Amino acid sequence: MIDVNDPEMPSKVNASWLRMATEYGVLNDQREFLLSVNYSDPNDVEPEYAWIRVRLSEQWDLAANGSPALRSGFGGLFTDRFVPEFSMLSLDHKAMLNTTVWGNGTVSTIVIRPDRLTHAVD
Repeated sequence: MIDVNDPEMPSKVNASWLRMATEYGVLNDQREFLLSVNYSDPNDVEPEYAWIRVRLSEQWDLAANGSPALRSGFGGLFTDRFVPEFSMLSLDHKAMLNTTVWGNGTVSTIVIRPDRLTHAVD
């Protein structure tokens, strides 16, 4: 968990999501994945999300790029700086990654990968 006001927040968020995306198979061999993007006007009440296929280039910076499509509205309650919030899905739909802002003013990344869950047997 990284505080939204931590001076190293962007680099820590980038390192966190990339490590987890690599470890849990969100990225394929060509570093491609699906990214959830809000296509609605910033003044619209209802968001219009769509999954777009993207490839991670050699030079990237999701956590500090300032893109309105990746800016956390909730993060604005804690700071004026750009705080990212985004969801990714592996192309095979087996892993979903979410980088989100929590109510205590921190950012963290989680991955959901159901095929790696252990199941209790009765």
